[in-house]
Amino acid sequence: MSADGPSGLIPAILAGLTLRGSGLLSGRPPRPAANTERDPDDPGHETSDVNVRNTALVMAGLALTALAVIGTMVWMMATFAASQRRALPALTPQQTMPLVPPPPNLQADPYADLDRERAAAEAHLSGYGYRDEARTRARIPIGRAMDLVIGRSLDAAEPGDR
Repeated sequence: MSADGPSGLIPAILAGLTLRGSGLLSGRPPRPAANTERDPDDPGHETSDVNVRNTALVMAGLALTALAVIGTMVWMMATFAASQRRALPALTPQQTMPLVPPPPNLQADPYADLDRERAAAEAHLSGYGYRDEARTRARIPIGRAMDLVIGRSLDAAEPGDR
């Protein structure tokens, strides 16, 4: 750093920014202040209107160009699709035959099926039988099982119970 320290750097930066904003570094004249008077011969804005005819012609040309591009793209897509269709082999009669799905497999009498299922479940729950093929485990009706369990503690198993 220099002998004057960073305090000399800040004024140098500010001076450079001031010169840059004034236009002296770029070679153009400085901007006039906002409150200064203007030249009465210089109106400060455009004095002629835009040529409407030329603008309309340019816009029409752009629209026609866009329509030509879109039309060309549609024609090219149709041409390429037709050539691809011609390249495909003809469909077989099996491929063109209409598909008819099979009729639904409905129950003829759903209430009779429900009654049959309920009767089978009732017979299973209220009758005696074996639970496995080896006949090692049996099932008993729910009412009988409740009679056997009433009054006994389920926490402590008695010897011989499994």
